[in-house]
Amino acid sequence: MSDSERTHTSSLAVLGALLFITARSLDTTDAPGTPASADPAKLSPTDRETLAEVEAALTAQLGDSTSTVTSTLAEVAAAFAFVRGRAEVPSLTASRYDALRRTVLDSLGATSAQGATIWPPTSQTAVQRFGSWNEALKSAGLATNRVGRAKGQLRFDAAAYDRAIAEFLADCESRGVGATYKAYTEYAAEHKGEVPSAAAVRKFYGSWNAALAAVE
Repeated sequence: MSDSERTHTSSLAVLGALLFITARSLDTTDAPGTPASADPAKLSPTDRETLAEVEAALTAQLGDSTSTVTSTLAEVAAAFAFVRGRAEVPSLTASRYDALRRTVLDSLGATSAQGATIWPPTSQTAVQRFGSWNEALKSAGLATNRVGRAKGQLRFDAAAYDRAIAEFLADCESRGVGATYKAYTEYAAEHKGEVPSAAAVRKFYGSWNAALAAVE
């Protein structure tokens, strides 16, 4: 997470990103659809305020690309209505959020970089802002993850270990940071319950270097 994300991405813009990407995770097409019964104009005052903060973030990020800002904002508004209109309140894991976030950045022609304010922000930004991933979900009006903390290696199979390391490497690449054991320790703490702990990874593979080599 860059300093600029911590400083300049408003809390409401972070919540807007959570709602937008949750809609992406629920929809089967490339972009969230808008059910006939879901009218963005009927969003709650809080969601309209959130939408305004997203607009400010997009405008700062995309500059002169007003058409992209307008089309993206319409998609975000539709995503809000799509999520709010569901009978069951949805949820989203941090790792799934980060994976879908990368596709959004690609569509916007944006990249995560040190010194640049990027919307949607990383899951780490949400954790930093709200104290935990579940608190961020709760603040966005989404369902919290019911998964408890993993105990040792019992909860994760070999494929889950490989997947965790692969997603960590992709996250490091997107943020321009080194894939160190210390970095994974922080990553695992921020994704607690979703990925094996750093100690469990080292025990499973025999060493940190072996863990990295296993998924290269």
